[in-house]
Amino acid sequence: MLNRRKIVLAIFLLLGLAGISQAQSKLQSHEIGRLWDTRFATGTVPNYAPIADLMTYPGGDYFFQHNKNMRYRGHWIGLKNWTDKYNKFHTYYVSEGGPLNYEASDYTFAIYNRKYVRQRLPNVTVNGQLETRLLDSRRGSSYKPTLEADEMIVTKWATDAGVTVTRRSYAYGNPRYDSFIIMDYEFKNTGNADNNFRTIELPNQDLHDVYFGFQYEFIPSGDWGHEKNGGEHDDWVHYYGAQPGDSLRGLWYCYDGDSQHHVGDDVGDPSDVNGEFLSPQYAGFGVLHADASVDNPADDLDQPATVDWLPNGQWLSHQAKGSTDREMYLYLSSHKKRTGTDDLPDITNPWDPRVQDPMVTLSFGPYEIPFGKSVHIVVYNAVGMISRLKAIDYGKKWKNGELTWNGLSGDAAKDSIIATGKDTLLMFASEAQHTWENGLASVPDGPESPNLIINSGPGKNTLIWYYGNTPADSAKPAPDPDTGEQDLAGFRVYRTEGHYTNVYSKIWECGEGTGIPLKWTYVDRNVQRGRNYYYFVVAYDHDGWESSHFYNRNYQYAGVPSLAARTKLDSIYVVPNPYHAQGLAFGGTLEEDYTEIPRKEDQISFVGLPAKAIIRVFTVKGDLVATIHHPNPDDPRSIPESADEAWFQISDSWQTIKSGVYFYQVEGWDRNNKPLGTATGKFVIIR
Repeated sequence: MLNRRKIVLAIFLLLGLAGISQAQSKLQSHEIGRLWDTRFATGTVPNYAPIADLMTYPGGDYFFQHNKNMRYRGHWIGLKNWTDKYNKFHTYYVSEGGPLNYEASDYTFAIYNRKYVRQRLPNVTVNGQLETRLLDSRRGSSYKPTLEADEMIVTKWATDAGVTVTRRSYAYGNPRYDSFIIMDYEFKNTGNADNNFRTIELPNQDLHDVYFGFQYEFIPSGDWGHEKNGGEHDDWVHYYGAQPGDSLRGLWYCYDGDSQHHVGDDVGDPSDVNGEFLSPQYAGFGVLHADASVDNPADDLDQPATVDWLPNGQWLSHQAKGSTDREMYLYLSSHKKRTGTDDLPDITNPWDPRVQDPMVTLSFGPYEIPFGKSVHIVVYNAVGMISRLKAIDYGKKWKNGELTWNGLSGDAAKDSIIATGKDTLLMFASEAQHTWENGLASVPDGPESPNLIINSGPGKNTLIWYYGNTPADSAKPAPDPDTGEQDLAGFRVYRTEGHYTNVYSKIWECGEGTGIPLKWTYVDRNVQRGRNYYYFVVAYDHDGWESSHFYNRNYQYAGVPSLAARTKLDSIYVVPNPYHAQGLAFGGTLEEDYTEIPRKEDQISFVGLPAKAIIRVFTVKGDLVATIHHPNPDDPRSIPESADEAWFQISDSWQTIKSGVYFYQVEGWDRNNKPLGTATGKFVIIR
């Protein structure tokens, strides 16, 4: 019978290699920049996809699925004096495309969901193992080098209102422009009102007093700091812009506040372990354009008509809450212009049911839409925050009582630092607006991301990057899409250790004057045996613009320097010894609970091993804790014929071991299966 570890590893391998099979055909994801977001088949968030990017920021957490900034997203279409396909007249009607009824199968009908890319996803290979990405793969996209943006996802769905929705979603890899995603919606009166796309159920019907509603429930970083308590529900929303002197059309944004149910000030959800601010994000949803009418594509600056929010407990829904069409239509058409949770000044606690879990709405209308006509509305998502490095450094000082900032100290300093994330959000929102006003192609383009090979060896990791199908076939990168010139100027190598979500630092670069071959090799010797290393390589052009910081990262397989297998058992030991759970030792945050995936920060290594070995770990009382095989058939990261084997302190009964002294016995064989005897030793775990 397979043990739990084998089952879990098999599940994740299947997820990675099969691209999550059934669900993959229904979703596409932007994962080129810092803001990651999944596009579902009918626009809203379904209940079948626990593995998804939901305004994830900063992106890069492929397995643990942290840093999501959204819970729900929906699209309503409100109508008056309308006749449905059963010839029933409705004075009011709302086609509820989410969010509380998930994929809204009674109201929305998927047509297609396709991703187009200006550059194919690079291949990344670590020690002969090809990396896969759970939500973004080469086979899940179409190559289109003439795209104005780096990525475009086209999603099309029909609605029971006879309106067909086509959404074009645009994302960029340029690090200055990779924190917003632009979404261009076309709402067309096609008369197609069900999942039979070859028939027209509502022919020649004009639509009257139409409102298009967009709904979001934000949750900065998924309330990461309080997951074990079911969430603190301490989020606040505000609307900015569309006022005299404001430069933005309008933007809803959300941030994590002080729940007042947590001991001490918890704005930003500081880690109980090391103080890192776990939820410093400011998540936003804003307006770029709304047609004045079906015959006038000029931007109507009086839109959106309704700017409103409701706590989750008061949200409207046919199926989830029993709301009537009239109630929902009047909500869309109220023409309220609320400023956010601060428009109830007597409320100071976000647990108050009048504000708890706020859901925001932007509603556009009313429109008259004759049969065959359409309306365009353009919106965007953006997220801003202080840098991860600052969240770590300031958080550590705050926890130690040493934080000062701009004349403030303690909680006041912490809250003010986190609040600067709003300034970053507004900067990215301005970049999104500038991009739309000046054209999608106005974003400066960095060179293509190269393919990357990482090979571990004795005391080194060797990086090879290249363009083309293979290193031997190295080719020039595609010319700049804007100028048509070949403007590659150099490369930069970034690295982190311990875990792929930790903070990366630039460790090397080459530039003009060094001679830039089409295939380049860099040997990283500043490494320690048994440590996990993660890299990405960016190309930059003559203007300094870089390629994506996410396209060629390794994350499944770490570069782990090792030595060749030993022929004797006289030099076996454990590193680190003693092991101390440090959390931030390498810029990361210690996971509080062990779930399904080994925590990389729990890794220790047995080194000096022969080609084949069985390692048995015992307590001081002689109880067998774990049996580890080298090489490990359950771990694709295990390197055959090396001298090292990683272990994540997981017992055979699927538990993380506790603090204490442990003994090990190693039984070994050489490459020809010749027995080499046994060796023993001990190590210490401190938690």
